[in-house]
Amino acid sequence: MSEIWPRPAQCAVAAWIAVVASLVGRAPSADTPISLPVEVMVSPWGPFARQCDPTRVSHDIYSWRGRVGIWEVANVYGTCTGFSAMPSGQNAEQITASVGEIDQPESPTILRILRTSGGAARAAAPGDTGLLARGSDAPETALMLAGDIGLTARQLIHSDQVLSLPVRLSVPFHLDILLNCHPDGGHTEHGRDTLVFSCTLDQKVRTDHLDAQVQLAGVEEIDVQTGVRLSSVMTGRLSGRSRASDDAAWQSADDRLLYRRETEFE
Repeated sequence: MSEIWPRPAQCAVAAWIAVVASLVGRAPSADTPISLPVEVMVSPWGPFARQCDPTRVSHDIYSWRGRVGIWEVANVYGTCTGFSAMPSGQNAEQITASVGEIDQPESPTILRILRTSGGAARAAAPGDTGLLARGSDAPETALMLAGDIGLTARQLIHSDQVLSLPVRLSVPFHLDILLNCHPDGGHTEHGRDTLVFSCTLDQKVRTDHLDAQVQLAGVEEIDVQTGVRLSSVMTGRLSGRSRASDDAAWQSADDRLLYRRETEFE
């Protein structure tokens, strides 16, 4: 899936590779057990300014320009999303998200969603007012963002509960997967109560661009008050075949995956 010869874009994201790799050792971990059910998503939004979700895709090769040895080839794909929000009636927030590719931050896509404390999360729609009345550059992507940004229903989290959480990986095409997550316990981030979950995936995935076994394992941290997913660290493997576009030839793929989500606060 990754190329042997470096491309200009690889140089632009070289710093991201080092940063993402260094963050693996700082995955969130639970420090208090769940003794009673925890109510999640009682407020529509919090002081969240920006999220980035890079996916590092890498594999080894065994020779390069005539020299014998093991060399790692890696690329980083993903997006960074800036948020602005304004109240919309009682217990609701209109959220404008500016989404830019990691290697193309100068060309953002504008998405607008409505999020309520009762659990509803949807894209801008006809009849909306305020910021939402301007609509989104990509309504279908806005709808996906509404579900990916966090939980979509107020709920009680029990210690033995299993949550299904969607994740969109960039590898380099978009790959939508569904994690199975079990609560580990409570944590605190920026003075806010959070829940930390252990998550796994081991699934055969077939799409127009991928025919492979995808394995992931790691943790997700969710803000208790809003249900927003604050951070993720997932590592795993993709084994099978892939193609970057509909008209490209299929290529064998045996890649390591490192996915990270990190939220910056206002």
